[in-house]
Amino acid sequence: MSEYMIRYSIIPPGVGPDDYEPGDLEQREELVEVPGEEPSVATIHATVQALLPPGSGVAILQVRRPGEES
Repeated sequence: MSEYMIRYSIIPPGVGPDDYEPGDLEQREELVEVPGEEPSVATIHATVQALLPPGSGVAILQVRRPGEES
């Protein structure tokens, strides 16, 4: 497992890509434990997706190790 600071936007359930402006979405930044030493983008996406309510989407904005500059 590896820890990453992940900044992401939450796409509410039932909202399509033409139904929102990116700036209108809720954004979060959290320390997330991700499986593997060098996880793939797909693994990071799936890990964050699992934190959200069912039906929500996620747009990953930034991934960094704790202590790294943003």
